[in-house]
Amino acid sequence: MTTMNDENVRIVIALTERTPLRQLWQKALQHRHETRTELLALFVTDDQWHRAASLPFTCEISRVSGVNVDFTRERAKQVHEDAISRVRRQMEELASEANLPLAFKVLPESDQKRIREFVSGSRNILVAPTFLTKRPLFAALEELGCRIVLIEAVENTGQGN
Repeated sequence: MTTMNDENVRIVIALTERTPLRQLWQKALQHRHETRTELLALFVTDDQWHRAASLPFTCEISRVSGVNVDFTRERAKQVHEDAISRVRRQMEELASEANLPLAFKVLPESDQKRIREFVSGSRNILVAPTFLTKRPLFAALEELGCRIVLIEAVENTGQGN
């Protein structure tokens, strides 16, 4: 017989390339139960880099040399993949420091069905920065019945977290 206490709890940490990772991680750990808690970092992507690359006037300026180069679709893909790799690496470091297993999933914000699958459940907890409340996805997440814990944060536009 399974009781409520025997059910797994999933803590989903909603991430973008500009979220304050350490703050979200610390808040997630505060809600972690000693047993049967799954930690999932869910990187929610948008197509901002691809939209930028589609504009004919978009260029990239080198920080070192100041040289302008066209911002192409290939470069947009590279920037996008680099951001995902950086966030994944940082989250894996935090999990390693805490000696905890962490799953990492990347989904486009437009794939609301799959995002709902990861977040929904009355025992699940979503830890997210407050700036996600301004995105259309958030309205859908509020309807899922999971507990939502918001961290006061503005989008970090810098490279480091």
